[in-house]
Amino acid sequence: MPGAGGRGSGVGGRGGITLIELLVAMAIAGMMVAIAYPSLTGGLDGIRLRTAGQSVAAFLNNAHGRAERDQAPVEVLIDPGRNQMSAQSLDGKWERAVNLAEGVRIAEVRPAAEPGPRRFVILPGVPAPGVRVRLETFRGRSLVAGLDPVTGVPLVEEDK
Repeated sequence: MPGAGGRGSGVGGRGGITLIELLVAMAIAGMMVAIAYPSLTGGLDGIRLRTAGQSVAAFLNNAHGRAERDQAPVEVLIDPGRNQMSAQSLDGKWERAVNLAEGVRIAEVRPAAEPGPRRFVILPGVPAPGVRVRLETFRGRSLVAGLDPVTGVPLVEEDK
């Protein structure tokens, strides 16, 4: 029987793709990835920055809330050099730290003072501190996180 057990079907009898066709397809896929990569990483960069900003605002809000709840002062340390933030009640019963997302750093603490770590104390019954933390990615995008000193509401806003 003709065609029984034979390879391929049709007139030429050959199926599949050639090496040249495979290389062309791979080159097109590589160009598409090269074009899309910067916007993809830029989008991830923005997500990391926004997440870090929300973490910082929530951290400061948590420290302020703890001072109110326990009626005990809470000391906050912001160290841009080591890219760390921590808080602890002065009675030693409560302590927290915040870890920033990879690729995000503390660029500045406002209002600006001397360079280096900033310490401040949150007192119970006193409005939230007007401290703002400017966060920055390695690509230069930045935002500011803190607490509104009038309402005490956490805020995250684009850097001006």
